[in-house]
Amino acid sequence: MNKIAPFFLVLSILITSCSSNQAETLSESQENLLQSYTLKRDANGAYSIEFNTTNNTDVVTVQNTDKSNQIILSEVNHKTANKHNNKFPIENDQLKIGFLDVNKGKRTRISVEDDNITLAKRGVTEFLNSYSITKNEDDTFLLSFKVNDDVTTEFTYNEDIETYEIHLSNGDAKQKDFSRTLNLKNSNLLKLDFVNHKYFGKSIETTETRRPRQVIEEIS
Repeated sequence: MNKIAPFFLVLSILITSCSSNQAETLSESQENLLQSYTLKRDANGAYSIEFNTTNNTDVVTVQNTDKSNQIILSEVNHKTANKHNNKFPIENDQLKIGFLDVNKGKRTRISVEDDNITLAKRGVTEFLNSYSITKNEDDTFLLSFKVNDDVTTEFTYNEDIETYEIHLSNGDAKQKDFSRTLNLKNSNLLKLDFVNHKYFGKSIETTETRRPRQVIEEIS
């Protein structure tokens, strides 16, 4: 018995090692349940998010006590819809949306600071008409936006606060539709501000407001 025991011990170790390696390989090859998403604000100021998942993903949306919205994704063994669209209201000038991939523990956090212009007298801000931000499968972002008539637009990156900036002011520019490809900074963070410059009186002085503002954070 003493000679047989070591054999079974080695066999047990080999089986355990193979099972562990197979589990690790399966985990590494497992694709992200969230394929892509698009955050939108339409010309009436309403926010929504469209997103694509794998066709075996269960989607549950909950609102937390702090009014943040959590979209929970988990894998199931049957076919599901892979295109989804949720509408979310701005509350106290804030909107927070989070994705949680239960399989990988991967999180995406989207924070928006914006005026609730649906309560204003007109459905658009002075400069910005509408915009969208799309997260692509290659980890880049596509920003698309439209401005109102007679708006000058300047695109910059502010190194000091690590933020993409879209500067908007009164002017005689004719172009109204724009798009830019953006990348995460510091591996997991994207910050974007629309900076509105409003002239007052006969002075050349301006007031500067940053609305809307977005922060997107991805945590693996």
